[in-house]
Amino acid sequence: MRGRLTSLVVLAGAIAAGLVFEAGEADDPVEDVTPVVPGVAMPTARPEPTLSSTWFCAGGTARDGGSADHVVLIANPTDEARTATITVLTGEVAPAPALPDDGGDGEEGEGETTTTSSTTTTAAVPTTVVPPTVERVEVPAWDRVAVRLGDLVEAELAGAVVEVDGGDVAVEHQVTGDLGRATAPCASTASPTWSVPWGVTTRGNRELLVFMNPFPDDATVDIAFATDEGVRDTARFQGFVVPGRSVVGAFIDQDVTRKGQVSAQIQVRGGRLVVDRIQLFDGTDGRRGLTLGLGVPAPAETWVFPAGEAGEGLFEQVVVFNPRDEVAEVEVEVRLDEFDEEVGPPEPFELTVPPGRYALVDLQTEERIPDGEGHSIFVRSLNGVPVTAERVNAAGDPAENEGITSVTGAPYGAPTWYLVAGGPSTEQNRDQIIVILNLSDEEEVTYDLIGFDNGQTIAIQGQQDQTIAPGSRAVVRLGDHLDRDELAVVVQADGPVVVERGLHRIGGLGLSQAVGIPAGRDLVVPTPGGL
Repeated sequence: MRGRLTSLVVLAGAIAAGLVFEAGEADDPVEDVTPVVPGVAMPTARPEPTLSSTWFCAGGTARDGGSADHVVLIANPTDEARTATITVLTGEVAPAPALPDDGGDGEEGEGETTTTSSTTTTAAVPTTVVPPTVERVEVPAWDRVAVRLGDLVEAELAGAVVEVDGGDVAVEHQVTGDLGRATAPCASTASPTWSVPWGVTTRGNRELLVFMNPFPDDATVDIAFATDEGVRDTARFQGFVVPGRSVVGAFIDQDVTRKGQVSAQIQVRGGRLVVDRIQLFDGTDGRRGLTLGLGVPAPAETWVFPAGEAGEGLFEQVVVFNPRDEVAEVEVEVRLDEFDEEVGPPEPFELTVPPGRYALVDLQTEERIPDGEGHSIFVRSLNGVPVTAERVNAAGDPAENEGITSVTGAPYGAPTWYLVAGGPSTEQNRDQIIVILNLSDEEEVTYDLIGFDNGQTIAIQGQQDQTIAPGSRAVVRLGDHLDRDELAVVVQADGPVVVERGLHRIGGLGLSQAVGIPAGRDLVVPTPGGL
């Protein structure tokens, strides 16, 4: 099946040294914003030659019994050994805001006011900063190293800054608890702005925002929340202080309660931060699981989601958030692997998203998406107003596994992608699915899948010199090809692709999707103007 024609724009060159930090400081008007900046709009591996690369892994716990035990995963898909310096920053979850006697939900002006660091909030921000812990680890060529932060420090929250003496290294992190395991890329930039398109604060569901400040100076944060009732500026998150060289968490369900959907726009008055979201579902609403997601530091005009599946027991939703001051006209195209030629492909969903607001598409309720039909998803701004977008998937009975996961799409494609976490294992009852989407609607692409672990590369059988038709995708169940507890993967194509990885526990609780980490060379942006 071939979708509608997609224009592609090649980003000239690679990510130059220093570009990531400089781009992250920009806060220009919409008309002056470059829609996509390498390394800023999504995590990207800085290519060689470079003296160093830096990654930021904000969210997770670092003590026994924590709900999100934090592990950092560093992959080196090169022929040269690397040294990584891991600086562990610690902190706490901020106390809950004081609520009025009538049980209000903590909106602005409600609750007791406490003054901390000359900042008025509804609860004291933790101000005790523990000096960072520094650990150096060797990352051999063609190997992956896992570092559990709880083995280095004991803290309610811990994040890590990972500095590597070279490029072409990718870093992810995972959190594990009673509600399962979730894995996501770490950030390759700190930023003064972050969007969190998706979140849920209804009964039984908790949303934790984790703010990591890797710099010496304190950072002051303002957050606006978009709900189905409008935009809220809660008192606690106007002038919320994140001390330098620390991590601070906040459960936002203590401020914006009983909301089926909450989007957040985070603005740092001074300084830059990294923001992760940990979402916990205890099964009250039928969804059970744990998600980990990086905020979005910059909006874009196009977001690509390679993996999608409809069927009984499966839930799929697309959330589009508009952080800008202009109305965004958006379409959500669901591109089916196969469709009835007489009926034609499904019509795109058309959305009007006001400034600071969100719009939803619940795909499982749409008759235009056939059950059991795999698909990819394209979210496009049609009037040039960049947006942010997430896809949410949940699985339950009678699906083969259980869990919930969220994915931020890719704003650009690349020939080379790194998948750090994973490993299909019969012993652990765990499988892995890799989806490779050909961004070009005119040329086929050829790809190879190369696994690596313990200094060895593994050409995955049946996945060498494989072709993908224009506008189509390949879906690879890794467990059909090999059985290994630990395996990192390189996807190498001869044209622009977007790669997504799914990890799931067969017949049990555990579902985690994530778009891979592209190598920062030969990047290609799909542009709405040519659709």
